[in-house]
Amino acid sequence: MSEAKELIRKICEIQNSDAEIQKIMAGWEGTVQFSLGEEEFYVEYKQDGKCEFKEGKSSFPTFTIIASPELWVNILKGNEDAILAFIIGKYKIQGNILEAQKLARGMKKLRTKYKL
Repeated sequence: MSEAKELIRKICEIQNSDAEIQKIMAGWEGTVQFSLGEEEFYVEYKQDGKCEFKEGKSSFPTFTIIASPELWVNILKGNEDAILAFIIGKYKIQGNILEAQKLARGMKKLRTKYKL
């Protein structure tokens, strides 16, 4: 399992145990598919602010993130700016990009509160 996958699983666990993060994420519902190198997995975000990590491919992702695992670790840890990396083509988003921006706001708060 790559470090990127481990971090995403950890983020989901943190979100499910932190009422403040759940409150920030509440109201956003969707599925984020991750295609990081050879790994395929996804996270389902629920209306109540909780999430569920799952292996494989989602049938109906809200959007898909296609990136190298190393880049995604740097983005998750805040060492690389996600927006700039997207603009210059370091990774791709397939699907609803506006929904990706909504999710990014919640993830920024989580990263501010917790050291990844």
